[in-house]
Amino acid sequence: MQIQKEYGVRRVYQTTPGENGAKALRLSDQIVELGSREFDLYSQVAAWLPTQEPEEVFCQRVGVPPTRLGAVVDKLAEGGLLYRRSEIPDTITGPELHKHFQKILPSWLAEAFSHPFWERMTEGRGSKRLFTGWLIELYHYTKNANRHMPLSCAHTRDKPLKLLRAKHYAEEWNHYHYFTKALKALGYADDGVATSVPLPMSLALSNFMRQAAREDILAYSICSAVLEGTTTDRQTYNPYYEKCAEHYGLPREAIRPIYAHLDLDVQYQHSDLFQEILEKVGTISATRAGRILEYGHQLAEHIWLWTDDIEKYYSNELNPVPRRPFDPQLD
Repeated sequence: MQIQKEYGVRRVYQTTPGENGAKALRLSDQIVELGSREFDLYSQVAAWLPTQEPEEVFCQRVGVPPTRLGAVVDKLAEGGLLYRRSEIPDTITGPELHKHFQKILPSWLAEAFSHPFWERMTEGRGSKRLFTGWLIELYHYTKNANRHMPLSCAHTRDKPLKLLRAKHYAEEWNHYHYFTKALKALGYADDGVATSVPLPMSLALSNFMRQAAREDILAYSICSAVLEGTTTDRQTYNPYYEKCAEHYGLPREAIRPIYAHLDLDVQYQHSDLFQEILEKVGTISATRAGRILEYGHQLAEHIWLWTDDIEKYYSNELNPVPRRPFDPQLD
């Protein structure tokens, strides 16, 4: 049981097959290439480490001599696929946490936007209806910032952090109007959009932010930072809008407000807010830091599920657009 107590398994975000059974494993900070035999052995070790199975039983089952197991595990740790629990510090500073976040954020965003919806839309296999549905749900999420941003201010105890969170809210609270303008250009009246209801995952996303605000303001702030991480570079989001406009005949008036909103986020430097917050944070426990990072990764998973909900609902031509509220007279 000693090895199982000493080592943990790092997250693999993507496994790409190669020639002759080889695999390329993408971690948050590197890609590790393994041959067929090495990958099989790694897979067995990774599956075994979190279990209670005794070392001798595992070695007998997979055909590894007990005297060689330690060397195998050490080699996997050197390659970055495992980590040594003894090397995890007891505490971490705010700036140190931000450096780790910056390193791992690209992997989270890649996971969040790995849904087939994005390729479908940019390759012309989507529809104007799907684009409109996505825009409606983005409107709802942005409007629902008024459900969780005030909560984040209320639950912030440190005045310097409260001021930063309040400033962010003051700059964001009415940004849903940009999406109202875009939807109006697509033929949807303000009243029809305003009285519509969000999809379950759109509401779940804002509820998750509310949960984070109540538990830990740094957990809330990392979720906000993941969302803001998609707005820092026009090269990241321009292709999606330009391709959709080309494929689905979208008027420029439906695209300009979205660009204006994204440009405003860049102007406000919202993507730097998490760093500003963490620079005011002293030392926190590794346990708390791990929980904060867990919130950030779960936010990325929420984005994927949100996208999936949007695609499923708006792909069905029988579903109303926008989504109407329940009415006992009609339903």
